[in-house]
Amino acid sequence: MTDGELIQRIEASIDKSDEELEDELPSLLDDIQGQTEEFAREHPAVFGRTVNRMETMDIAEFVSANPDTADQFQTLLWTGMNVLVERTPEVKEEINDDITVNFTANDCPMKGHLEVDEETETVAGGAGHVDDPTLEISGPADVLVGLITGNVDPIQGFMQQRYEMDGPVQKGTRLAPIMNTLSSNVPG
Repeated sequence: MTDGELIQRIEASIDKSDEELEDELPSLLDDIQGQTEEFAREHPAVFGRTVNRMETMDIAEFVSANPDTADQFQTLLWTGMNVLVERTPEVKEEINDDITVNFTANDCPMKGHLEVDEETETVAGGAGHVDDPTLEISGPADVLVGLITGNVDPIQGFMQQRYEMDGPVQKGTRLAPIMNTLSSNVPG
């Protein structure tokens, strides 16, 4: 499949119902696999639309029905966010600490992590957990994805007990503006 055909297929899927998108997403993620970074770099608007569209899905239901695809989903999400950090000086300006976070969904088998590196001014993440995280965040899958994509404000979400956080609150307070600035710069 050529790059153009893949982009057309992704764009067509984005415009479908949640049920149709959920049916097509495993195949799309398979097709993107190995090209995720190129996809995010060369088609930032399509990446942004894809991420924004995924927010409308029932993430827990999708991951529960497609557990093998959960890692691919997170790879797409985090690879695109990593590219976005590289391209967005406002996000880099917010990075003033080293923070590692493990995310655990309490309603489906989804685990992920992020690593904020002050020296390199990067935010990286992916599937699975890292050893000895600074923070551990757990909650419903849609809330966890919303924290990354901007659908859930980190401070308000915590105050409203939409998710739980274990670790130093000041680290969470330093992470919040990074996540807010990152999510506000998702194209699409």
